[in-house]
Amino acid sequence: MHKSALINAFQINQDGSAKPIEWSTLQDGLPAPSETSYVWVHLDWMGEGVRNWLINIAGIDPTIADTLATRGTRPGVFFYDPGYSLNLRGVNLNAENDPADMISVRFWVTSNMVITLRNQSLKAFDDIRSAIAQNCAPRSIDDFVLTVAERLIHRLENVVRGIEEDVETIEEDQETVAEGKTLALRRRGSDIRNSVSRLRRHLAPQRDALSNYVEQKPAWSDKRFKRRGRALTDKTIRLIEEFDSLRERIQIVNENLMAIETEQMNRTMYWLTVIAGLFLPISFVTGLLGINVGGIPAADNPYGFVTVAVILTAITAFEIWLFKKMRLI
Repeated sequence: MHKSALINAFQINQDGSAKPIEWSTLQDGLPAPSETSYVWVHLDWMGEGVRNWLINIAGIDPTIADTLATRGTRPGVFFYDPGYSLNLRGVNLNAENDPADMISVRFWVTSNMVITLRNQSLKAFDDIRSAIAQNCAPRSIDDFVLTVAERLIHRLENVVRGIEEDVETIEEDQETVAEGKTLALRRRGSDIRNSVSRLRRHLAPQRDALSNYVEQKPAWSDKRFKRRGRALTDKTIRLIEEFDSLRERIQIVNENLMAIETEQMNRTMYWLTVIAGLFLPISFVTGLLGINVGGIPAADNPYGFVTVAVILTAITAFEIWLFKKMRLI
């Protein structure tokens, strides 16, 4: 395994303290198992030689290693005789990235070792390293896995709150948006709906993965961890429900904006129809008098034009009175 593929490695003790493990040490093997500590190795799964290291040094079956160091994985949990693999997703909070482009996080967990893999930086692991620096590292492997999963959901909750504020802003703006100016608001709503759909697409299988992890895990080091896992699953379910609610609210806003545009178009068409109705008799008279044949009345009368203008004015006035009588205008 190339040195750049190793992000960090620690031997973490039950008292929360940890000792770094050097890359050169991992090239030959893993530290000897201990009843009072566990090993955490954090890798970039796109790094050179990671798959070979997982197979030859960590002793992971090649089929399992393929699921840990390959593209296109979806959230899920798989239990094996020596341990289990867990795939989750976290929001992408790196600069110039869309949070909806969620980052895949892979775990390989045994009784005394946890290997995590990702291809982009994640704040959840920054939290773990910060805790290690303060001698407050997760004290067991179950604690470690749940802590990372909780930090992933915590970051997602912050993103959801931001989306919710954006939706509330759009809902307020739709009340004062000027007619003919709804396109920009609809585009904002469309962008939010797209982000919500992409986030939910990953979170739905993650809910199932966490649920299966909590209910099917053979043993827990402490019953409190199982309760934490269930609470985490419930929180994930609530986030999915929140996504569904946000999507429905955006749809309602979009329908309201469409109704505004439709109403504006209907009024425009109505007034065009009224104007056309006003000018139809006038157009008929002027068209009739404008035909180039003999016998046109008052063709040689010096007062013919004035007479026709008075007649057309009278027709227009009568039409306006009639439309008002019929409540068309």
